[in-house]
Amino acid sequence: MIFLSIREYFYKLNTIGFILLLLPTAGFIFLYYYTIDHAPMLGDEASVQLIMSILFGVCLLDLTIVHWLQRVRIKQLNANIELVNKMDGYFTMSIVRMAMYCLCCLLMGAGFYLTGSTWFSIAFVVLMIASIVQWPSARRFCRQLRLRQDERNMVLNNLDMPTT
Repeated sequence: MIFLSIREYFYKLNTIGFILLLLPTAGFIFLYYYTIDHAPMLGDEASVQLIMSILFGVCLLDLTIVHWLQRVRIKQLNANIELVNKMDGYFTMSIVRMAMYCLCCLLMGAGFYLTGSTWFSIAFVVLMIASIVQWPSARRFCRQLRLRQDERNMVLNNLDMPTT
């Protein structure tokens, strides 16, 4: 990723994050209002339970793998000496995590469309809240990557990086 300052880095990260947050929200609102006028595609209890267990299982597996890979990636990034390399890796890792939350939210919207079950609405809201709680910020970046005091000061105060 190319960025000119730390402020621009977090601006780009937040912009992409907001897009990934609004995409499933708009999709879910559209599907919600569409299903008010139409009956759900799957009406019997057995198919609803099957779809629910499959989608919840896929989302649970997906988010577990993403968080495990995030932990591994943070350990790798902590080994880097240069702040720029840490920021590049953190950017990619954060976008992938937010994209997986977006995918899971879209799956919950699809499940709601297919079954009309309110459990998918609840799961959607829980996933959105979890995504917001894990939002990447400068403070979280410093804490997760255990930056040195000078790097921490540079990131938290949006100071320009020294050129060499």
